[in-house]
Amino acid sequence: MQYKLKPYPHQLKALDLAEAHRDVGLLWEMGAGKTGGVINILRTKYAKKGRVMRTLILSPLVTLHNWKDEFKIHSYMDENNIHILAGSSAKKLKKFMDWSCNKETGEIDGDYIYITNYESLNSAKLFDLLQAWGPEIIISDEAHYLKNPKAKRTKAAVKLGDKSHHNFILTGTPILNSVKDIFGMFRFLDRGDTFGKNHYVFINTYMQDDNAGWSGKANHFPKLVERPEMYDELTKKIYTKCDRVLKKDVIKDLPPLVKKVHHVELSKNQMKYYKEMERDFITFVQEKEKKKELSGAVVAQLAVTKALRLQQIVTGHVTTEEGEIIYIEDNPRLEEVSRLVDEIVVENGHKCILWCSFRANYRQLGKMCEEKKIEPLFLTGEQNLEQKRDAMDKFNKDKNYPIIIANRRAGGIGINLVAASYSIVYSRNFSLADELQSEARNHRGGSQIHASITKIDLAAPNTVDARVLEALKNKQDISNKIIDIVRSE
Repeated sequence: MQYKLKPYPHQLKALDLAEAHRDVGLLWEMGAGKTGGVINILRTKYAKKGRVMRTLILSPLVTLHNWKDEFKIHSYMDENNIHILAGSSAKKLKKFMDWSCNKETGEIDGDYIYITNYESLNSAKLFDLLQAWGPEIIISDEAHYLKNPKAKRTKAAVKLGDKSHHNFILTGTPILNSVKDIFGMFRFLDRGDTFGKNHYVFINTYMQDDNAGWSGKANHFPKLVERPEMYDELTKKIYTKCDRVLKKDVIKDLPPLVKKVHHVELSKNQMKYYKEMERDFITFVQEKEKKKELSGAVVAQLAVTKALRLQQIVTGHVTTEEGEIIYIEDNPRLEEVSRLVDEIVVENGHKCILWCSFRANYRQLGKMCEEKKIEPLFLTGEQNLEQKRDAMDKFNKDKNYPIIIANRRAGGIGINLVAASYSIVYSRNFSLADELQSEARNHRGGSQIHASITKIDLAAPNTVDARVLEALKNKQDISNKIIDIVRSE
């Protein structure tokens, strides 16, 4: 087969794996070339059939156009065979019917590649049309979206996958929190061949209840934990039809990823608000903005809300009980970002990603950039696909845009921001997936243009902020034990 772009050796190895197994999982670290690898697998399947097989690609919304771009890079595919189903359900239905409804017979047919987001599976009408169309190959990109076997989208993907010829899962983070994450993905992947079709049997096999001694009592609450003695069996079964690849092992010239933590103390007001919220679940805020007095009560009814409010305080803003956002005037964290931007961007000419998890941070960081006469780009959940693509293109190609302010969730999956040699995490959430995904946006194939990639985490000592950062690191332990096994063969 003629390759448009020469594959890496591990991508060629994936072709052999797909030749040996009906269904395959590429558990490749973010940035290791999963998309290019599976596109070449598709090309071999199509070549054997002598046509484009009906292919459904399920992917996060923000990555849909990236898939079409990757087909251009790795294949000679006619663009007329590749369709993106984005937008509202009504628009998707119309597009699907325009492309796939045979005008003469009224039947749903057509040998196409459809790229759509997981939420599309929640549309009963579109799901019925997809069933009628009958995809022969289904790819689940960022397959951890299927980790919950009870979720509507997982059930829909499984129903389609049970009738397809080939299924593929792509993810760099197959286990984010516990071994439970594996079942839903594998139930879709191979129709239950590896781990069966019963979720509870899987749980009882690979996990145990630490509170089993209380079973039968009124106050019994199951605490499911992994059974370490089953790790070897679990790993063996996973690797039967899956391949694990780490960037450092396959992209030899990838620049080193340098991680730094900058500890930023809280201001006097931040500390006051923080301690009151931590102790009493409530604090009363008084701040000035453009000589205007702002005040309000910040209340947390639940522990999870309290943790959220504490994280907001350490980044320099609060949300009152009435929903008003008040910015804390004295904010050392924002001052530290300003200093770093001067050093990294203004003085040394590097491009930088400013990662954040709260909408209020967009204004804080945007205003800081404007004061430096820098026009920032934004990558947020409020933007549509075209706006996101425009921001990515400008950031990667236009030297006049050295900073992009990106939400960790909206910009952390399937996005290529390799123009940046630096990233600064201004605020974070509790998601390990968001942590790992965002980290890989500028440390991946293509980042060889830089001598190194530097990630700077800002954290307030002795606060929930620092504890969340530590917890996100520790959550990787289970994945390390089961998935990230170095194999010599």
